[in-house]
Amino acid sequence: MRLVPPSLALTVLCLSPAVRAQDPVKTLPDSYRLDLDNDWVRVVHVRYAAHAKLPAHDHPTAPTAYVYLNDAGPVLFKHIGLSYGVIGRPATVAGAVRLARAVKEIHEVENPGDTPSEFLRVEMKRMPDDPPLRGRLYPEAHPAGENVAKVQFENDQLRVARRACAPEIPCDLSAGADTPALLVALTPGHVQAEGSDATALALGQSQWLRPGEKRLVRNKEASPAEFLLFEFKGGR
Repeated sequence: MRLVPPSLALTVLCLSPAVRAQDPVKTLPDSYRLDLDNDWVRVVHVRYAAHAKLPAHDHPTAPTAYVYLNDAGPVLFKHIGLSYGVIGRPATVAGAVRLARAVKEIHEVENPGDTPSEFLRVEMKRMPDDPPLRGRLYPEAHPAGENVAKVQFENDQLRVARRACAPEIPCDLSAGADTPALLVALTPGHVQAEGSDATALALGQSQWLRPGEKRLVRNKEASPAEFLLFEFKGGR
C-alpha cells in the first residue's frame, strides 16, 4: 500500500472544505433566498434561525452592504483554513447597515441566541475594492409628520441615503437622473403611487430603479415608512 506523505495529506485536508463549499442560495435555501440579481447587484435575503448551525459555504467576493432587518444577538462565523478562525458578529439593530470590503473566504455559521437574525446581503458587482468599502450606518430620529432624505455615506461610486415617508404626504423615492438605484423597504406597510391602488410592502423588499425612474408614493400607514436608497454613480 502506498503511503501519502503527511504534508500532502494536510494539504488535501485543508483544501477539502473549500472544494465542498458552494453558493449558500443553492445549498442552504432555508437560510439564504435570492431576491434580486442583475448586472449591478445581487440581493440575498438571509435568515439565521435561533440556535441554527450552518455548514461551510462561500462568503461573497464583492463589496457588500449588510442591511439588518431585526434586533438580533451575536452570531459566530467559523472561518475555514484562515488564521483568524472564529469571529463573533456583534448584536445588530434593525435598520442599521454595515458596508464591507470584498473577502474571499469560507465559513460555518452559528446563531447561539434565542432570536433569529435576519438581514439583506447586497453584493455590489461593479464596485471596485480599492479603496476597500467600509462603514456603519444607523437609524436616526426624524421629525414626525415630515418626509426626510439624508445621505449617510458617499464615495466616488456609491451614495447611500435614508428616506422616511410621513403618512399621506407625497414622497419622492426616485432614482437620480444618472444613477441606477436599489430601493430597500425597512418597514412593512402599504404605499400608493399616483393613479394606482395601494400596494403592500414587505420588510426588506427590494426594487431596482433605472436612472431617472420615478417613484412618487403616499404612505398609507399611520407611522412613517422608511427606506434605504443605494445609488450607483456613473452607471446606466
